[in-house]
Amino acid sequence: KACSEQQLWSELRLLNSVRYTLMVKWGNVVIVLVLRVLLALTFLVFGAVKMIDPHSFVQNVSNFQISPFDRAPYDMWLAYFLPPLEVVVAISLLSKRWLVGALLISAGMVLAFMGAIGSVWARGLNIDCGCSAGTVSLGGYSTHMLFLSGMLGASVYLIIDHLLSFEET
Repeated sequence: KACSEQQLWSELRLLNSVRYTLMVKWGNVVIVLVLRVLLALTFLVFGAVKMIDPHSFVQNVSNFQISPFDRAPYDMWLAYFLPPLEVVVAISLLSKRWLVGALLISAGMVLAFMGAIGSVWARGLNIDCGCSAGTVSLGGYSTHMLFLSGMLGASVYLIIDHLLSFEET
């Protein structure tokens, strides 16, 4: 009986180890995949809709009144550069090609967006940010900052996960 009880505990430990591996490692794989796809789709959709009407986005950039992007030609440069960058980052996130660079640029863009939104919010300006070219309303600035915080959290989580998984290999 002692042998079978010991064998039972051994099998339970093995089963628990397998359960842990499935829950932690595979659960993390699912989380990483979901975050990467959501982040990529956000950049892809928002970048693509801005590319449809770049002239409107130039005006949106100027409305932020952040020097030097509040006047020509800098507003135009940013408005023409940012949407394709968002699309390239999205494609990189989906394909995992240049993943680290895409994650770092993603975090940098989101921080810049948060800084710009925080700036107009603090100055009491009421503008259309141009994020979605008017296709989606993110509500007020607080909702917008919450949305951007989620994007930043996803980017940081993915960066940390990549660094930790690189360390394991």
